[in-house]
Amino acid sequence: MAVTTITIRQLLQRITDGEIRIPAFQRDFVWEPDRVQFLMDSIFKGYPIGTVLFWRTKEKLSYDRDLGPFTLPEPKKEYPIDYVLDGQQRLTSIFSTFQTELKQNPETSVKWVDIYFDLEASANAQDSQFVALEPTEVKKQHVPLRVLFDVAEFGKLSRTITNEAQLKTLDQLQALFKEAQIPVETVETEEHSKIAIIFERINRGGVPLDTYQLLSAWTWSGDFDLRTKFEELSNELDEAGYNDLRDDPDLLLKCCAAVVRNDASAHTIIDLKGSEVRDSFTVLRSGVLGAIDFLRRDCGVVSLKVLPYKSMIIPLARCFATDKAAGFHPDANQRRALRRWFWHSCFSRRYSNSVDTALAQDIAAVQQLLIGNTSEFDKRHFKVEPDYFTENIFSLTSVNTKVYVLLLAQAKPKSFLSAADVDLENVLVSCNRTEFHHVFPKNHLLTKEGIKDRATQFMLANFAFLSQTDNRSIQDKAPSEYVKMIPPASIDSILDSAFIPNGGLDMSYESFIKARSQLLASKANELLV
Repeated sequence: MAVTTITIRQLLQRITDGEIRIPAFQRDFVWEPDRVQFLMDSIFKGYPIGTVLFWRTKEKLSYDRDLGPFTLPEPKKEYPIDYVLDGQQRLTSIFSTFQTELKQNPETSVKWVDIYFDLEASANAQDSQFVALEPTEVKKQHVPLRVLFDVAEFGKLSRTITNEAQLKTLDQLQALFKEAQIPVETVETEEHSKIAIIFERINRGGVPLDTYQLLSAWTWSGDFDLRTKFEELSNELDEAGYNDLRDDPDLLLKCCAAVVRNDASAHTIIDLKGSEVRDSFTVLRSGVLGAIDFLRRDCGVVSLKVLPYKSMIIPLARCFATDKAAGFHPDANQRRALRRWFWHSCFSRRYSNSVDTALAQDIAAVQQLLIGNTSEFDKRHFKVEPDYFTENIFSLTSVNTKVYVLLLAQAKPKSFLSAADVDLENVLVSCNRTEFHHVFPKNHLLTKEGIKDRATQFMLANFAFLSQTDNRSIQDKAPSEYVKMIPPASIDSILDSAFIPNGGLDMSYESFIKARSQLLASKANELLV
C-alpha cells in the first residue's frame, strides 16, 4: 500500500464523477465549522493533515452514505471505485468547501457553514486566516474558498479588488490550493474480512466497528435490504415482548451466522456472503421466532428485559431454525434437555465470561440434539447452594436477580392478600421494581430488628412478587402481623406459590432466610435434573 498524492482539483472531480464514495458503514459527518477552517489553514501553510485511506474495489456496494450535505451521483464510468475507509471528515470538509457543481440535499441533517479567507487577517504561524461564516456575517474582505476552482467566479471576484497587495494575496491563495497535494493510501482487495479488520483497527481509538452497518453495505441484492428485513423481523417481535431486539442488530447477526454457518464468531459474521443470508433469511426468521416462543412458553421469559443473557437466544435460534412451514417442534427428550440447558446456563452464569467459547460449545451441542443426541447437554452438572439467595442482593439490572425472578415465576405466584394469580405476562414484560417487595419489610428490619446493613435487608431470599396495592396494605408490618390479613382458606397455596416455608412468616428473620434459602435451592436444583 504505497502512499501517493492527489490534488484538490482531482479530488473534486473524482467525487463529482462518483468515483470516490462513502460506504454505508462510515459514520456521519460531525466536524464543527472551526475544525474545517483550521484544516484549510493547515493546507494553506503546508502543515501535515494526515493520509486519506481508500478501499479500491470492483464491487458495487448496495448502500452508500451522503458525503456531508451532498448526495453523491452514480459513477460515470466502470469500476473500480474508491471507498473512504479513513479521512472521511477531512475529505468531506475539502469537497464541501471548494465544490460548486452539486446542490445540498434539502433533507440532510448536516449543517454546513461556508469557509472564507480573511484578506485583512494578519499572517502568522499560529492564528488562522480562515473563518467559517453565515451569509449575514460576510464582509468585503472575506473571500469564499468555493470560487478558487471556478474560473468565472474567481475572475469576477478579482475585478472587484483594487488593493494590489490583496489582489496578489488572492492569486497566491488560488495557486497554493491548486498545487496542494492530499496524501492518499489505497488498499486494493475484494476480501471483506480484510477490509473489516482494517476499518476496525483505524477506528479502535474511537467508536467501535459497527458490524451490522458493515455487512449491510456488502453484496446484498437490489431486492434484499438486510436492515429492512431485520426491521420487519423486529416488528414481529413486538407482539412477543422482544421488541428491544431491534436495538441489538449485532445479536441478530450472530443468530444469522449460527444458522447459516453453525458459528457465531466475529470472523464468520464478516465472512458471510450476501447470497447465504438472502437464501437463509426465512430459516433465520423461524429460528429467532422459535427461540423466543420456547423462552416464553417453557422458561417463562416473557420479555427480553428479564432474559439473563441475551446471547442465549443464539444457540436456540440455531436449534429452531427450519425451512418447514410448521416450524421445529422438539420431542419430550429434546425439550427437557433444552429446559435443563437454560437453567444450567442461568445459575452457573455460563454466559458471563468466555461467551464465544460457550456459544461454540452450545451450538455444537444443539446440532447433536437435533439428531436425537442430548448427551452434550446431559453431562453438564451444577448444584445451586442456599447461599446463592443470601449472598446476592435484589437488583433488577443484575443477572442473578433476573434468574431469581424467573425461578419465582415457575411457581405461578399468587397475590398475598387477594389470592389472585399474579399477571406474570404484564409484570415480566415491564419488569419494574414496583411488583417486587420485601417479605420482611425494610423499615421493619431497621426499626424493630435493628438490621441496618442493606445487603442483609436486600437478600434475594427476602423478596417475592408483591403488588404495590398489597405492599401499601402491609406497609411496615411484621410478617407475623400481616399473615393475619391473608385469606385463611388460601394461605397454604399463597405461601407455596412464593416458595415460603410453612410457618415462615412467624419465624425470626434469620430463621426465615435460612429456611427459605434452602427451599429455593431445592426448587432450583429440581430444574437442573
